[in-house]
Amino acid sequence: MAIQDYTKAQKMAEKQYRQSVSRGEHPYLPVLEDLLRGGGEESRVPLGQLEIPLKLIAGTVSSERTRAFASNFMPLLEYETEFGSKWSALYDSVQETGVNEPIIVYEYMQRFYVVEGNKRVSVSKYNGAVSIEAVVTRIYPKKNDSVEQQLYAEFCEFYRVSGMYEIEMKKVGGFPALLRIIAGVSDAEASAETGKPPQLRKWDADLQKDVRFLYSVFETYYLSKGGQSLPIMPGDAFLHFLEIYGFEAVRHLTSAELHRHIDRVRVEFRVMAAPTPVSHILAPTPVSQKVALTKILPLTSSVLKIAFIYPTDPQVSGWSYNHELGRLYIGDTFGKAIETTPYIASSEQAEETIERAIAEGCKLIFTTSPVYHAVTMRMAVAHPEVIFLNCSMNTAYKQLRTYYLRIYEAKFITGLIAGSMTETGHIGYIADYPVLGTPASVNAFALGVKLVNPRAIVYLGWSTLEEEDPYLLFESKQTDIISSRDISAPQATDTEAGLYGVYGDRQFPLAQPVWNWGSLYENLVRSVLIGAWKNDGNQTGTQALNYYWGMSSGAIDIACSSRLPAGTQKLVKLIREQLTGGWMNPFTGLIFDQSGRCVVERGKIMTPDDIIKADWLADNVVGRIPEVRELRPAFRAFASQHALHIPETAG
Repeated sequence: MAIQDYTKAQKMAEKQYRQSVSRGEHPYLPVLEDLLRGGGEESRVPLGQLEIPLKLIAGTVSSERTRAFASNFMPLLEYETEFGSKWSALYDSVQETGVNEPIIVYEYMQRFYVVEGNKRVSVSKYNGAVSIEAVVTRIYPKKNDSVEQQLYAEFCEFYRVSGMYEIEMKKVGGFPALLRIIAGVSDAEASAETGKPPQLRKWDADLQKDVRFLYSVFETYYLSKGGQSLPIMPGDAFLHFLEIYGFEAVRHLTSAELHRHIDRVRVEFRVMAAPTPVSHILAPTPVSQKVALTKILPLTSSVLKIAFIYPTDPQVSGWSYNHELGRLYIGDTFGKAIETTPYIASSEQAEETIERAIAEGCKLIFTTSPVYHAVTMRMAVAHPEVIFLNCSMNTAYKQLRTYYLRIYEAKFITGLIAGSMTETGHIGYIADYPVLGTPASVNAFALGVKLVNPRAIVYLGWSTLEEEDPYLLFESKQTDIISSRDISAPQATDTEAGLYGVYGDRQFPLAQPVWNWGSLYENLVRSVLIGAWKNDGNQTGTQALNYYWGMSSGAIDIACSSRLPAGTQKLVKLIREQLTGGWMNPFTGLIFDQSGRCVVERGKIMTPDDIIKADWLADNVVGRIPEVRELRPAFRAFASQHALHIPETAG
């Protein structure tokens, strides 16, 4: 039997060899010594005897035996050679008693290279084994700033906690996120000192067993359903899966139950693998107003029940209050065709509140804060009969559409006003959260200032920082124009909102951005009522949808004081018409950041995605973007849900 199996293994090797040559790849086993000559090593650390995945054994340490094997570890030499007879004898032994002695390997960049035991690896792979016992020594590479090294550093910490090698990822940040999800530690629970999750304890045997089973079932099924054709690792998809469902919700499911859960979200893996996973819809589309035939010939006249979930009471929160105005607006607009109900719930109460809204007959649910994003996605998967939308910009899911407004357009105009009205050339800007979209607003304001007053400086302060009073900063810099928060609630105690001038002890309102959520809500509700809801999704294929409306749709506007000089009023009117008509974009180059780097070349226009994810500040801004850990504790939970990834050199 050994000769037959050797011949079969040899044919597998020859096939692999031909395929490698045709692809222009090295047809033999990779050699670790060659890799180390190219990258070098920092140190070596023995890890002891471990059970390692055979799929991660990539090659051999030295070139002595490399040409005896194809790159899949199958034997290339003839059966009549000494090598062939030894391979066959080992095969017979393994068939009788298994692999009795551990191989010796070096681990380098999450791959294993064999020092001793190449034929044991070959026979085990031929037999379809999943793992093998090995004495492992880890070789740490010389440090550099490459993505590969960042990933490997994250893996090493993941291995320290989990003791698992099986999971591979391509995206930086994936391994820490996976550890947090499995440990049940959210970003909002980051330590007060570091802003990072507390030191995670090593997994016990039961947890390791559960994760290993869960990942094994996921990986096998994911690959069997076409996952191998996607440009992401199964580990990245596994993380996405757990982000949607949560670890504890799937931890003890059977294989069949896991398969059903995976089937429900398979489209999301295609979305995350796409070069541009999100499609930003910048204004109402014709297809969103195309009436479905079933609505021309209505089968029922039932009322559409709509839920609005608020994180805080609209009477005390400007954010919730503006969404509440939108709810009331659509109530007046659609009359008896709809019925809206407001709910107030913390992020911890959201799932229970959404379930209650569904039980009360709501078929369209708006969750009005990024803190609800994860739970809204879970609810969308669990209740496909209900339409969900979440007010955020941070994550792409096909089964959950998001929405937000391009407030930066109004900020650009207030910057124009500030630049034309300042006498000191020093202007203050108060930001709240260092989240997605905030740098865009700061930069649009600063670009508006620069357009009319190239020498003016914008001083950036943060209202949520642990130890900072922006007004003291502004006083020390003799600012005479300040851009403060955009919105206020009916019972808010402060009156400083919008853009205002400071003249001695007196303040004069100059302008204020207007958030008109009602315009967006009206369009979305109408598309549901007339049966056109699916049309936008059909137009964009596998991309996730984000409604990102601005002045062109009436969702953003600006209210100006009549005290503005006539010339300034004319300029505001002109620029507003340009923005509304789509003939101007504040983020048209040439634009430089604080370091002097050109971030937008002359004549180029930033994409909506780049605007949203901007993590830099314009060159006429003095200030920095803080990290979430620097905020006062009460503000960290929200900021972590929408957080930017700030480069270490920022600020």
